[in-house]
Amino acid sequence: MSSDKTEDWFAQIKKEGIEFARLKDKTYKITEFNGELPPGSKIWPIEPSGNPQLIIENSSDQVKEDQPKNIKNLEVDFLENFGGKAFYKPFWGQLTYQPLDNSRTKVTYQGNENVFNSDYLGCWLEPSRIHKCSSEFPNSGRNYFPNATAVVYSRVLEVLDGKNLIVDFAYNGENSSAPSAISDEDGIFFFDNKFALESWSKSGRRKDALFAESGKVYGVLGMPKIEVSKDSKINFIGPKEGEAPAIHCMWSDAFNGDLHGRGLEAAGSFIETFGDNGTLFHLPNSGRVDINFEWQFIPPTYTQKVVQYGSPTGTIFSDPSNHSSQFGLKRFCNLDQFRIREEMKKSLGFVRPGVSFGMPNQGYCNGGGRHNGKEITDFCIYRFEGDWMSKNPNNMKARTSGGLRVEWIGHSKEKPGKFIEMESLKPSRFDDLEMRMVSQNRVEVSSSFFTWYHLASQEWTGGTSTSSELTHLIIDGKKIGLNTNGDFWLIYGENDLTGRGFTASEINLFDKLPKRGDTIRQNLQDISKNNLIGKPSERVIEVWGFALQNGDKLNFNGQTYTVEKTERKWKTWSQFSEQYTSPKPDWNRTDRRITYTEVTLDKGIPQTLSEIEFTVNHSTLEPLLDGKYRKGCSALWDLGNNSAGHLMYTDYNVNLVMENVETHGLIRSTSRPLYAETSKPLSGSVSSIPVGSLGSDIWKKGHQLQLVDPENGVVQEVELIDSFNGNAGNVLVKPVNLTHTFPEKSILVALYSLPSEAKFENTFFVEENGEPSYSQRIDYRPQGLRIRQIITGDNKYRLKIKGGRISWYSNLDNRFEPEIELSEFPHLVNPTSVVPVLLNPVFIDGKGARFGFQRKEDGKDEIFISSRVVARNRAKLDLQNSVLGSDLTLEGNGEFLIDNLKSGNFIINGQTQNYGYNLKFQERFIKTKDLTVKGKNGKAGIMIDSPFKVGDFKLQLEKWELFPGIFNAGGFQTKQDRQHPDYEKFVKIERA
Repeated sequence: MSSDKTEDWFAQIKKEGIEFARLKDKTYKITEFNGELPPGSKIWPIEPSGNPQLIIENSSDQVKEDQPKNIKNLEVDFLENFGGKAFYKPFWGQLTYQPLDNSRTKVTYQGNENVFNSDYLGCWLEPSRIHKCSSEFPNSGRNYFPNATAVVYSRVLEVLDGKNLIVDFAYNGENSSAPSAISDEDGIFFFDNKFALESWSKSGRRKDALFAESGKVYGVLGMPKIEVSKDSKINFIGPKEGEAPAIHCMWSDAFNGDLHGRGLEAAGSFIETFGDNGTLFHLPNSGRVDINFEWQFIPPTYTQKVVQYGSPTGTIFSDPSNHSSQFGLKRFCNLDQFRIREEMKKSLGFVRPGVSFGMPNQGYCNGGGRHNGKEITDFCIYRFEGDWMSKNPNNMKARTSGGLRVEWIGHSKEKPGKFIEMESLKPSRFDDLEMRMVSQNRVEVSSSFFTWYHLASQEWTGGTSTSSELTHLIIDGKKIGLNTNGDFWLIYGENDLTGRGFTASEINLFDKLPKRGDTIRQNLQDISKNNLIGKPSERVIEVWGFALQNGDKLNFNGQTYTVEKTERKWKTWSQFSEQYTSPKPDWNRTDRRITYTEVTLDKGIPQTLSEIEFTVNHSTLEPLLDGKYRKGCSALWDLGNNSAGHLMYTDYNVNLVMENVETHGLIRSTSRPLYAETSKPLSGSVSSIPVGSLGSDIWKKGHQLQLVDPENGVVQEVELIDSFNGNAGNVLVKPVNLTHTFPEKSILVALYSLPSEAKFENTFFVEENGEPSYSQRIDYRPQGLRIRQIITGDNKYRLKIKGGRISWYSNLDNRFEPEIELSEFPHLVNPTSVVPVLLNPVFIDGKGARFGFQRKEDGKDEIFISSRVVARNRAKLDLQNSVLGSDLTLEGNGEFLIDNLKSGNFIINGQTQNYGYNLKFQERFIKTKDLTVKGKNGKAGIMIDSPFKVGDFKLQLEKWELFPGIFNAGGFQTKQDRQHPDYEKFVKIERA
């Protein structure tokens, strides 16, 4: 080795990879290095530079297998040169925590060897859940989740010896009233690399790649903020072999709620402890951005299970601009999400309660991609590879652009990736709680795992939660509603925060628990005492502000009335104010609701509402007012598993590709503006086109749009001579002679707003635990694909389903429902909450599909998922070689080919029965005028379930086995008139 100077330079070559050159104070030109490098390779630090940078060149055709090929010819940085340190030391079940005073704890290693040294000084510690947090709101200081038993971070103040050190937080051993030592606990000591990552990302001298050795883990206290400039590249890479380098995001049990549970600003202590950032990559709204993340992002160890607010999820990518033109490939690998959880399990033999490791949201965006005024020229691609298990995995939308592409790519066809909505982290009910009534309308909870912050949500405490009630309590078996802001704000004023009296442990109920002697009446002078708000009939009254229960007794006018039935209902503020002669102006709002109890009495009351004044004689809930705690209480969010967040919340414009993945959860979609309909017929020479609202101002001067008559497939291009504001009006175009008469409700559309691909290849529905699922929903309707198909005449713009176990339903009311292309024999199952309908499906390989699913098994819910295929516009549909997993219904107008279609056998407790399923024909969505079904060599029961007019329905089956089906023991049933003289002319079945 030769150099200008060598005394301050060193390099180390490792078999599994390369630890590159380190320089102390200066940069040196190294002309050659004869170490263990691949043949022909050379290393030079690049001059001038204050940080060592390297280029690896290879001039030889021979490359060693252990060379990290992904950095060949790539300039790389090292986080250590920007202040980073891969100091990450986990201990599983080996630590004792002994509080010393009100601000310090001694941490002792329980093993025999010495482990602590000066490297630990100043590092952070993530313990296990060893601290019962204060009920006080954490406005400042170290962040904690109020009143919960949770993780709280601390920092090493002093290393006493090889087995003992002191940290700057007083852990109480899960006992806030009598702090004590706690043993056999965990702890991860780490250096906070958040600022090093941010420093690297902002450096004007940074290279495109950040390299780290295999197995290195960089802890970060909170989410690092990497601000990406336009026209830039970022690569997180490591050696090809071994564990990928990792970033472990440390915000276990972090609390980012606000004081009143509104989901607004984060607690001050959250910002002090973790920073104010929640997104890893902040993207520009223009330019080319290429990101390749091959490190492993390890999510937080513990997460408080909240309905919606209070626990940070974080996001990987963010580009919130409504009109982003940012493009390029953003690739993020997630191949080892549960690495640390598996280490814990291997060391302890179990996984501690509360451990989650749920990934952040993949990202938030509103568009992307670049166009030339006519068509997309460059896509913005977000590609996620491997797995993604998160309570809210994806929130990427494209409001007006067809240039956004989201890809979920699994490991392989043999090892599908798991893209899972972790409903286990999204509770809808909290049981085994202890509660007591502090007063008639104030309740306190005591629990190690629940506070009122856990229940906080948009539908209860959120800043715009003014709709009807969706949360309630169960105390001593009695249901008590938790009203929304709509009730509190009507009495206390807009945005009031005092009425609810929200804390971690106590809240005010809107409805008081009645007690003997309470008065319930209409009071139009004091709205806070206006408790009778309606009387639909003599036996039915509407009570607001009192939690009446079945069996309660009310006295009035010398008689006792017993409550026989109660039901929670809602009214708008406007409906509520109808009882007032001159209501306040803001009471007339129709977008605000109050929740009341409709009470049915055992006998009628002839008096008017204003004459009624009840006195409570007996209250079922009054015993709860003794101030004692009750065990076995519950707090519930009534939407169940539909809690905040979905597997994906996208929209119709997004290009969506899934390959080799298992998915669980709802893919929800929003319709965005794609086109404007013409408001009158157009023909001849035109210079303006009258249209309805587009809802967006994306059409600019010089853009080339498509004028389309969809029903006749006629298209003509026009060019704008002025920008269009998106409202109903005239679109000004260069004068053009129309070659066709375009009828009213033709459409004007930009190709750059239309998606060009939607594909589900080897996509399998599963439960969260990985078991097969037969009922998930894809509510993604890329109507722009169909419009693009009409404009181009190209069938490659169909939505594609290749293999897998998946559901699809066609919305027959959509004007541009995409055509569905199927191949590789997919298993079509239930789209939850909607009818499983396929409109004009195209099977391109003749393999058909497996339709539906049936299960009847002791100890499990019975499942019977039928399917339906609709032929419209005289389509010719090929269902040959399909298999019935349950009943399949065909309807519409067109032709079905069903050669070799066969029914499976009904199965009960694993035993095959001697009957199967039916092929049915029925009118439901479309009136049948001309439907033909032809098939041979098939096996299924036949049921003609509608009395079709003879001749309108034609059935021709050859060599067909009429296999007995459910409720069809003979294998054939019909509701047609079999006595009609022409019946056998149109229904012909030749038995096998």
